[in-house]
Amino acid sequence: MEKRTTGADDSLHIELSEFSQAQSAAAHAVRYVANSEFNQAVLFFEDGSFLQFEHKGRDSRWAKASAERTQADRACLGMSHFRLNALHLQLYFEDGSDVAFTI
Repeated sequence: MEKRTTGADDSLHIELSEFSQAQSAAAHAVRYVANSEFNQAVLFFEDGSFLQFEHKGRDSRWAKASAERTQADRACLGMSHFRLNALHLQLYFEDGSDVAFTI
């Protein structure tokens, strides 16, 4: 995330804060929906992109972003795995962080 301020001389100062991948995904996610069986879900992001998830057993478990170079793509590339069930969609990231989304 960034914090923009204006200095006394009207110069622009941008302060970058380091967030975990989970914090970044949570900050940019705007909506989470799942089907009634909780084996398919979609996580929508503020830039209009989305992540699709499916978990219908060992042979059908995947996540994919709607487009490259989007918030969804960044989240997808950083994920190590996910959990999808009636309680939540939980994303686990390569940096060791995780975040859960509920309906």
